[in-house]
Amino acid sequence: MTFELNGGKLLGLFAPIWALLALSWLVNPAAWVADPVNVALAAGIPFAASGLLWAFGRRRWRLELTPTALIHHTLGRTEAFDWARIGPIGVSRIIGLDLVSPSTLHFSYAGGGLAGATGRLVGRRLLCVFGDGGAGRLLRQIEDYRRLHGA
Repeated sequence: MTFELNGGKLLGLFAPIWALLALSWLVNPAAWVADPVNVALAAGIPFAASGLLWAFGRRRWRLELTPTALIHHTLGRTEAFDWARIGPIGVSRIIGLDLVSPSTLHFSYAGGGLAGATGRLVGRRLLCVFGDGGAGRLLRQIEDYRRLHGA
């Protein structure tokens, strides 16, 4: 089962930037009126960045479930998390930004070496920018798949 990158959720990563831009406009609207080109550039950068990431990364950046592992493909590398070493999976949300800013899946992972010790202590986090539903739905689908394959 594969969950591909969702462009709308990716765009939600930039919600804090737009919140700061809105605050800036409320504090100093005259500066915005005086320089509309810079305003358009500042507001358009998140659209351009998420569009480029989605265009070039949607096939590469994905979450894949196999009977033996949860595999996180990123633009630069692939991480495989063996089901037997993954603790319970939860969702961390940003209060107030649930609809626009992606949540994260978090779990402890007892892998090998120093990274494994850190994974047991701190845990691992994956952005919930995959699939068509919300973070809760993605978590249910992962847990259902995990139960189905006895992992």
